[in-house]
This record gives sequence, structure tokens and C-alpha cells, in this order.
Amino acid sequence: MFRFWKRHVNGSTQKLPKTDHARNWPKLLGWTAVPAVLLIAWQVMANAVNQPWLFPPVSEVFGRLVHPLRDHFGLGSLLDNTLISLIRVAIGFTLAACAGVTLGLLMGCVRALRGLLEPLVEILRPLCPIAWLPFAIAVFKLKTVPQLFGVTFSHTILDHVQLGMVFILFFGAFFPILTNTLDGVSGVRRNYLSLARMLGAGRFQCFVHVYLPASLPMILTGFRQGIGTCWFVIIAAEMLPGSDGGIGYLLMYAADLCAMDVVIAAMIIIGGIGALLNSAMHCAMRRFIRWHGKEF
Repeated sequence: MFRFWKRHVNGSTQKLPKTDHARNWPKLLGWTAVPAVLLIAWQVMANAVNQPWLFPPVSEVFGRLVHPLRDHFGLGSLLDNTLISLIRVAIGFTLAACAGVTLGLLMGCVRALRGLLEPLVEILRPLCPIAWLPFAIAVFKLKTVPQLFGVTFSHTILDHVQLGMVFILFFGAFFPILTNTLDGVSGVRRNYLSLARMLGAGRFQCFVHVYLPASLPMILTGFRQGIGTCWFVIIAAEMLPGSDGGIGYLLMYAADLCAMDVVIAAMIIIGGIGALLNSAMHCAMRRFIRWHGKEF
């Protein structure tokens, strides 16, 4: 299908590297042909079953998606609920990133601190974020972020951000970021540290110029895993009492009413945003760690 040019080096024949077009055609088909086949199969199944509450036609689902400002069940539009979920995820992930990177760097640089905290980390890390739902309900109840600062109603989108949800999202992202940061710091080569000390670098300079840059690839890997986990558990977080919005809440409410077109539209939005977040982190890794030997 593709034409490969050859050249002779030392009497042997070698293939030149493939062009970008030759390398990217599977990805292009994956984003075009495969979804098209799935949509056709879905429409055929919907016509065969003829039960919209179970298999809604493709036109109904995409009718919901092309009108993202249309109100659903008095809970707001798809766009409004998606923005609420994104704000919740952004707050939980930001807190987890700050805490996870800071603690990971400290544990990696201070051996005594790592010995003290690592057993606790290994006990809590395997816990699924959803397992913290009863704890979040009991401790945080219905409090929102503005109420944390003594404001009853701020008349902003933050009134929809419950502390229990932030805690669950924080827990989901914290441990991937912490463990990847810790692994990154632990993997710093001793030769780099010895060379830095020979050149007169102190502890702070070693931290800034050796530990932090060398662990940056693993830190960004932790960010990528953490943001994915946050978005993954958003439906569980929005099942908390007191939730009155969010794409996960709208999905669960529509499922109770057997409105499968809204359910599938919400699922497509959740999957699409998850893919966009992953692509954004992928681009950030390529942008900030071009020097890294691994090809992203």
C-alpha cells in the first residue's frame, strides 16, 4: 500500500523510516471508521429492537448533543451540568496535585519521612475512592465550598460544589500523583547528585536542579493518571446526598426515568471529555519533557 524507499549502507539494504502519513493511518481510522461502524450497528439494533427506552435511535441521542442548552427534567442543560462537574473535578484535582507532589518530593528526599509514612500510604492507596462515600457523607454532610468560608450562598457555581465530592475526587487523584512522584524522585541517578555536589550545589540546589527535573516525567504521568481517575469517579461523587447538578447526577436521574437518550448522551460527553483531558496531558508531556528518552 505504501511505498518504501531503500538505501544502501555498507553494502546492506535498510528501509527508510515510514512517513508520518504511513504511521498515522491506523489512528485516523480509529477516530473515523470505527465510530462510524459502531453508530451503524447501534442504529440497526435500535431498528430491530424498536424499544427507545432500551436502544434509542442515533438521531435522538445526537439531537440531545446538538442542543446542549436544552433543559432536561428541570435540572439544567447538558452544558450547565458538564460545567458543574468540570469545576468539581478541577478543584479536587488541583488540591490533590499540590498535596501529592509536595508530599512525594519530601518523602523521596527525606528517607526518615518515607519510612514513617509509606506503610500508611500502602494501606490507603488500594482503597477505591467510592469506598469513601459513607465517610464523606458522615463528615462533610451537605456543606459546600462557600460554607467552608462562612458564606451561606455565594450565588455562583461554587454553591454546587460539595466538600464531600471534593474529598472523593481528591482521594482519587492523590495517590496516583503521590506514588508516581515518589518513584520519580527515588529513580534519580546517584551520579547526578554526586556531580552536583562536586560542583558545589547545596541541598536546595540539588532539589531544584536535580530532583525536580529528573522526576518531572513521572510527576506528569501521575497528573495524567490522577485527572483520569478524577473524571472516572465523578458519577460516584455526584451520587452524594445534597447533589443537585452535574453530568453524573443528570445521568443517574435520567436512568431512573428510563430516558436512555439522555443517559447515552451523558455517557458520550463523559467519554469525550475524558479523552480530551488525556490528550491535553499527553500534549503537556510532549511539550515539557522533550528531553526525556521515552517517545510519547
